[in-house]
Amino acid sequence: MNDNKLVYKKIKRKIIKFIKPLEHNMRIPSRIALAKEYGVTRTTIERALSELIGEGCIYAKVGSGTYVSDLSKKENIKLNNSKKWGVIIPNIMYDTYPEILRGVEDVASDNKINTFVCNTDNNPQKQKRYINNLINSDVNGIIIVPSIIEDGDNRIFFKLQDKAIPFIACNRSISGIQSPKVVSNNFYGGFLATKHLLEQGYERIAFIANIYYSISVERYQGYIAALSEAGIEVNEEYVIFKEYSSSLIDLNQAKKIGYENVNKLLNLPNKPDAFFCIDDTVAQGAYYAITEKGFHPGRDIGLVGYNNNSDICKSLPGRLTSVDFNSYKVGNQAAKLILNIIHGEKVKKNITIVIQPELKIGNSSKKISIS
Repeated sequence: MNDNKLVYKKIKRKIIKFIKPLEHNMRIPSRIALAKEYGVTRTTIERALSELIGEGCIYAKVGSGTYVSDLSKKENIKLNNSKKWGVIIPNIMYDTYPEILRGVEDVASDNKINTFVCNTDNNPQKQKRYINNLINSDVNGIIIVPSIIEDGDNRIFFKLQDKAIPFIACNRSISGIQSPKVVSNNFYGGFLATKHLLEQGYERIAFIANIYYSISVERYQGYIAALSEAGIEVNEEYVIFKEYSSSLIDLNQAKKIGYENVNKLLNLPNKPDAFFCIDDTVAQGAYYAITEKGFHPGRDIGLVGYNNNSDICKSLPGRLTSVDFNSYKVGNQAAKLILNIIHGEKVKKNITIVIQPELKIGNSSKKISIS
């Protein structure tokens, strides 16, 4: 039943696209012709046309056929059915999310689509409420960065599928749900960061993460791969993961995790000579710990962050080396993908588009400082 509903919705959108450039009172092809054109049953065509007649987009004359309504009514149909997207993110002011949103909005703006932005603060209950609100607002697509915290209740996503509202996951998957997604290659980013430090001559490289979840694990796996390639065993004493919990970590806590753990590791007899941090906020705390110990980041101890947060990278003396998540591309590709789905293109439920990150080198990781 859900598949049938999805088919007729797609056919309805295709018919809207077909009639939009047509003149008022023009006759459209017969139901039999439309069924043949779109490769569906006549029942599916009847259902799509019935809704469009009820919404004023077309009208029927008994014994004559079906005709295009006036332009203003067609424009209303387009506005009501194809012009609203929901964008659900953890926090518009933090991390990669501002650029993801900008990537989405640039595509939306080019296609005259309104966006409704919702901040969940990684709270699964808020996430569900927002999705319900968006469903009730008749959005025709949702782009979501799923909450890090999960409660195992996926009924709201099944509801989206029942309503035939397409949704795209960004950054990470939705556990237990098949949906298209756009992600950055976190494994490769972790590999890039660690390999760069190795190439600079650092060998005792520590890994600092502020929370244990899918993205931090992927970056850690890249870190392990680079060390393995160089023939270096992982020193578990150098690996710091905060255990997963239902409580959220704010910016100050993340900075504190970087500061306290790096400070502790620098007190070891065989201390690390470099640090790869899970994000730039953790790296900022690490930077303060390094300098307070009298070391110079880059010359004495290497440091690499992640996400290429311009405010943090530029604010630290000598600029922080950081892996660029390419978050704008993630949002942009997600928006293009959902636009294709709305326009009726066939997209696999489990398709994954992978965006490659890039290393942005500053002074904090180079043994010879840039003047």
